This record gives sequence, C-alpha cells and structure tokens, in this order.
Amino acid sequence: MTQGSAEVAISVADAPRKVIAILQAGDFFGEMSLMTGDKRSATVVALEDVECYRLDKDAFHDILRKHPEIAEHISHVLARRHREHEAAREGLDAEARRLHMQHTQGDIFARISAFFGLGSVMKV
Repeated sequence: MTQGSAEVAISVADAPRKVIAILQAGDFFGEMSLMTGDKRSATVVALEDVECYRLDKDAFHDILRKHPEIAEHISHVLARRHREHEAAREGLDAEARRLHMQHTQGDIFARISAFFGLGSVMKV
C-alpha cells in the first residue's frame, strides 16, 4: 500500500468481526494467498482512499527467482500475522504464541518454496 490506511479484521466465535491490525503506507496484505495459494483468512477494509499495487503469482515468481531471500523475510511476516490471527481467535498466551511462531514460520517458508517451485534455489 503506498498511501492511505486500512483495517484488518477476522471472524471469531464470540464476535462477528474483530479488528486485529491497522495497515498504513508501506504495509502489504493478501500475502498468504499470493505466497502459498491459501484462501484468505482476514478481511481488509480501506479506512480512507488507498493506493496500492497488485502482484500476481507470475510477477512475484520472477522477483523470487532473482531474490529468493525475500521469501524468507515474507515467511517471517506471514508467521507473525498467522500467530496474531490465532492468538485473537484462541486467546493464546505469550509462550504459546512464540512456539506457534517458530513452527509456523518454518512451515510457511516450506510452502512458499513448494508453491513457487524454488526448492533447488532456497534452503529450508
């Protein structure tokens, strides 16, 4: 997102919608679907006029081929966001979040590598 702000919300059992983050210029969203092919897990709603760029798998594949280290960075972001979603849904404590984060980052990194066919380019 290059300008504006948006909120990220998830559905939880005890509430129809729970805001878990506010995105600003420089943030990105939709990364889980782009990077792993998974279905979306949150809803992003613009809070004001927003300008952003859209990348598809083919364009991002070209970027990852040239800079495979980006996948590791994004896997950390995805794991952190996944942890935040789970914590909001399940009320996890700090230690449970930390352990979940460690496991999730490795899993997401492997899924990104598989989805983009980068196994020979990247270390897991």
